[in-house]
Amino acid sequence: RLGPDGCLDFDNTANAGLPDLWCDEEETCPLKTLYDTSYASFMTRADFWVAAANAVIRETSVGRTSLDLPFRWGRTDSDDCPDSSARLPEASGCSDVEGVFLDRMGLSWTDAVALMGAHTLGRGDANFSGHAGTWVQSDERSTVFDKGFYTELRDRAWRPRTNSVGTDWTWGGNNRGVMMLNTDICLAFEIPDGDSQDCCTNNNVGCRGGTNVSTQCPSSEEVRPEAFQAIVNIVAGGRNDNDEFYQKFTIAWQKATEIGQDSLNDLVDTCEGTRQPSPVPPPSTSSPPVSSPTPDCEDKDSFKDKRGRRRDCAWVLQKDKCGRKEYSRKCPVSCNSCSR
Repeated sequence: RLGPDGCLDFDNTANAGLPDLWCDEEETCPLKTLYDTSYASFMTRADFWVAAANAVIRETSVGRTSLDLPFRWGRTDSDDCPDSSARLPEASGCSDVEGVFLDRMGLSWTDAVALMGAHTLGRGDANFSGHAGTWVQSDERSTVFDKGFYTELRDRAWRPRTNSVGTDWTWGGNNRGVMMLNTDICLAFEIPDGDSQDCCTNNNVGCRGGTNVSTQCPSSEEVRPEAFQAIVNIVAGGRNDNDEFYQKFTIAWQKATEIGQDSLNDLVDTCEGTRQPSPVPPPSTSSPPVSSPTPDCEDKDSFKDKRGRRRDCAWVLQKDKCGRKEYSRKCPVSCNSCSR
């Protein structure tokens, strides 16, 4: 039941592609640059990532008003998270969805369905996950946060497709550029976990393409009635009626982003500036004069931590890391460790 902790396990294959987004190259990783230059002095990475996701959803939502998700701050960061990649469900099927969202996080099937709707944004990349395509009908539609994921799931004739990492689903021709994962299809249809898939989700339209499948996938109404009904409720109404989706997503998102946190703070309107890091104190003038200062007793202007992230001594003080030898050596003046 761990929540956001600002940590990324770059070595896990499940996070392939993230090092290209969160790095120290200013032009390559503008989000990381924005954090380092404007927010790192007073905001943890965990809070920043949740706030950034909220901002994306606000900008891409549609309708009468933008979806303004609730935000509370106070999450703490971790620099070591070797098992974090196991927090998200694998693409095998609904056993993974249930194991992560229901059994571990304590959410409901309605919550899980709502969170999976975030797949309406963005696309999969074969170079990273092995699954290529958007979950909705076009790249243009994949920049809009609405209930498109659910209408595509319900109405299209999805058929299984084999790729380099196993099985996913597509519709239309082989080069259509769209896809769904087993973990998406199983919300509305009863399919087994794994790669052995042999049914079509909508035989009224017919599954045509590289693999002709004529067997109709049964609905999930009997095996996962709450998930099935959640999709029915979200899809109901006109094409631009996203109220049910937005309402259920807001509830599920707040649960998911605040889980494991017991001391979060509400935002408060203020005219004061943001809190800045403590200034680096100068060497004490009361110490005996040093005849020939050595490099060991000078703070480094900047340095990289063990994960390659650019740091400075103001950050060391702010994060109270002087007790760690690798930082006290780089910032002996700030950490008052020159004589050690």
